[in-house]
Amino acid sequence: MYMKKAICFLGWMSLLLGSLWGQEYERYRTLTDTVIASKHLGFDKKITVTVPFEWQADVDRSFPLIVVFDRQNERSHQFILNTIDYLTSNEQMPSAVIIGIESGQQHRYAETLHRVSSEKGQAGQNEKFLFEELLPLAEAQFHASSFRLFIGHSRYGYFTSSLLMTRGRELNGVISLSPFFSQKNVDWTDSLGTLAGNRYPARRYYRFGIGNDYPEDYAKMEAAIQRLDQPQVDAQGYLFPEADHNVTPGLTIGIALYEIFEEWSRIQARYTANEQKDLAILPVLEAEITAVYGNALPFSLGILNGKGWYFFNEKEYEKAIAAWDALLAAYPNYSEGYLYIMAAQKALGQDFSDTQAKFLASLHRSEIYSQSEKMELKQELADLLE
Repeated sequence: MYMKKAICFLGWMSLLLGSLWGQEYERYRTLTDTVIASKHLGFDKKITVTVPFEWQADVDRSFPLIVVFDRQNERSHQFILNTIDYLTSNEQMPSAVIIGIESGQQHRYAETLHRVSSEKGQAGQNEKFLFEELLPLAEAQFHASSFRLFIGHSRYGYFTSSLLMTRGRELNGVISLSPFFSQKNVDWTDSLGTLAGNRYPARRYYRFGIGNDYPEDYAKMEAAIQRLDQPQVDAQGYLFPEADHNVTPGLTIGIALYEIFEEWSRIQARYTANEQKDLAILPVLEAEITAVYGNALPFSLGILNGKGWYFFNEKEYEKAIAAWDALLAAYPNYSEGYLYIMAAQKALGQDFSDTQAKFLASLHRSEIYSQSEKMELKQELADLLE
């Protein structure tokens, strides 16, 4: 029963999440649509908060934050969310809290325009809204960590590029889709050189994709990147010569996200190597991730669970228990981990009554499972006790 469950883990997870929320996501769900009355902008900002399946209000666990602008553009916004979901489901990026921000047409131009270009510009107020209102709210209410990745298209591609220059110490990454880089009295391709004098606590990522709308801007930014003498800034652009302005986001987002989290994926893959028998390497690898990104980015559930099943199938039950303990430390509401530990303890002839009590307490609190799924897990416990 447990062997089959391990083999079918990813497929089971997809079915579980589909049954729980009935949405198009495998690993995410919409938590809330709400409004922030911004004191800095002077008007309301509508947001949508999307969270991974393991997110739970009363679980002490933080997640990297991804802010996606232009929520009102449903086609590109949904594609970006589905891409995040796809990469998360395939262990290529960590679970994240995603906040989509709507920009009404009556405000979008001004809130991405700097005062140096026009006295009507509110980019400075928008920056304060993000860093003094939205981000503190995300950390206080939605378990967002201090790892922050901003994604913007068109005017918000321009605006997010500007934030790389002004808020580089507070942002881990920026993905700009179909951006332009200049307005009156502003040229961010020239400003990029100022990053050379900055020292960041960890690597900073910048990715941009341009289609047939701003090829000259692409060439200028690429030249600026080549001149940039700043090893802590990982910058890369993509040119799609025949791509329309509204197509570039779909062409850019997957490769940009992959490259930003490629190192995270590579490091956690070392944990699952079959020749890797020393579980003490886990904190070492976690420290490597923190050194690269400046923040703890927990391993994926599939990676941690797979290591436990590897040792279980090899009949190395003590190591299997240790691996699943690590899983539960990162995903405390994934109650099945206790069932797996009980199976290993049973194989060792150990008493597992304490683990059984932890399983039942965890299952009672967990919001991952429906009531019918909780009953099924209790039946698995009954089978294990026979």
